[in-house]
Amino acid sequence: MSYEADVAVVGVGSMGSMALWRLAARGLRVHGFERFGIGHHRGAAGGQTRRFATLSQRDTRNTPLALDAMNMWRALERETGRELLTLTGGLIIGPADASELVTAEESARHHGLEYEHLDADALRHRFPQHPVEDRYAAVLDRLTGFVRPELSIVTAVRAARAHGAEVWDYSPVLAVEPDGDGVVVRTEDGDRHYRAAVIAPGAWAPQIVPVIGQRVVARRLIQSWYLPHDIEAYRADRFPVFERVGDVRAYGFPTLDGAAIKVGVYTREHPVIDDPGSADLTISLDDVRLLRQDIARSLPGLNPDPVTMSVHFEGYTPDGKPFIGPVPGMPGLFTACGFSGAGFKFAPAIGDLVADYVVDGGTDRDAGYMRPERAGESTRPAVPAAGAR
Repeated sequence: MSYEADVAVVGVGSMGSMALWRLAARGLRVHGFERFGIGHHRGAAGGQTRRFATLSQRDTRNTPLALDAMNMWRALERETGRELLTLTGGLIIGPADASELVTAEESARHHGLEYEHLDADALRHRFPQHPVEDRYAAVLDRLTGFVRPELSIVTAVRAARAHGAEVWDYSPVLAVEPDGDGVVVRTEDGDRHYRAAVIAPGAWAPQIVPVIGQRVVARRLIQSWYLPHDIEAYRADRFPVFERVGDVRAYGFPTLDGAAIKVGVYTREHPVIDDPGSADLTISLDDVRLLRQDIARSLPGLNPDPVTMSVHFEGYTPDGKPFIGPVPGMPGLFTACGFSGAGFKFAPAIGDLVADYVVDGGTDRDAGYMRPERAGESTRPAVPAAGAR
């Protein structure tokens, strides 16, 4: 069979853009397909900033991946001359016995990372922007900050193209299926054949990823920007990136423009949607009122009425862990989906991890707990890099 290229990457967003870059950098001929524009606002990777942290609140096994990602963010910056990752330090705030704080401290100790434990008095003294009860505490570390998602995606695609990748934007993929010794990517313009395909569709996983996608739930979330009463108190040197758990669940960033700060609230579960392609982008007055209440409680130094708001869609799995690796029972298909709101910080390392699976048939990274089948070996032989066949 004649192949268009070695690998197709379906979905050139958070993870697909990085997989495209890492596969092309390894010498494979790669084609990318994106249903919208490159760096679009409809998916998970929107809103100017995404939180980066090396300490994990969910699983201590995530920390090595975050450290790997930090090095790879820097590698992408060196390769392209773009500044993508900014470290401001970071706070995790919540009840002292909250699992998120306990796991974060365990993550730091286990991997030898420096951090501080702040009791309520110390937190109020050093970061008065965050009012807390006496039962609260915080974990402060230096290897936390933010990544610029839209710029990162555009930059990764530019780097991939420099390595020879080709990308088709505004090109929806209808299906991806095994076909003989390769795979077929079905588009509105016809079928294309490849040795392998990487499917990274974000919240569109239920529509495009065979088998695995049915275990990913699409959710709708809102991000908002607020005006501080004293903008100087919300610059990066005084207001590091934060995540708050407990009474109000939220995350936020220092000001980038000297006028407003971004805060995402998830005190209430993000609503499930059937199809992100047809979901309502309207933000209701009820949405605004609920956010206003939480902002007034947790960040009283802000005007609680948002000045800007945006709607985004993300894919969630039942256990909060992503699916990364070979799609069971579908030879030649690999996926990276279901990041449950916590994946962008890892994106370049995940792109390289996917490249491990495609090129080598496996990986030396401790990533078995994220595999779609959660165990086992690759379902097809590795795809050799150009010049190695």
